Parts: sequence; structure tokens; C-alpha cells
Amino acid sequence: MATLLKSKGDSLSKRAADPGYRVGWRSKAKFEKGHFDGEMTYGEALAKAEALAAQEPDKTFYPELVYVEEEGLH
Repeated sequence: MATLLKSKGDSLSKRAADPGYRVGWRSKAKFEKGHFDGEMTYGEALAKAEALAAQEPDKTFYPELVYVEEEGLH
């Protein structure tokens, strides 16, 4: 059995009301990355990412899709 990753949102169209996103971040100078817990809409994640970018200029913040693992038959 293989594990499949399935996104909770649509990866092609990003509308403000689309669910299944969270805020991810990357350090601009170091090899660090991560994400904040909590699922929200694309619009909410984008607004939170912009607010965090204003507070911490040494990191890049962005909305990212939430993926869940599912058992597959492959």
C-alpha cells in the first residue's frame, strides 16, 4: 500500500473564500522553514501572511495548501 497526499483546497484557482490553506514561512538568510497550525481560507491566510511579513522582515510568509495523507492502492 502506498500513501497518497491529497490537498484540502484547489491548487489551480486561488479565490479568497477557498478553504484548505495555512500560513507557511521561510527564512531569507538561513535554511529554515515551517508553517503555522490552523486551517483557514486563502484570503485569511494571505492577510495573515502580509501582517506577519510587516512584523518580521527577515522571513517570507505565504499561504500554502494543507495536504493530508490517505492510504492508496498503488
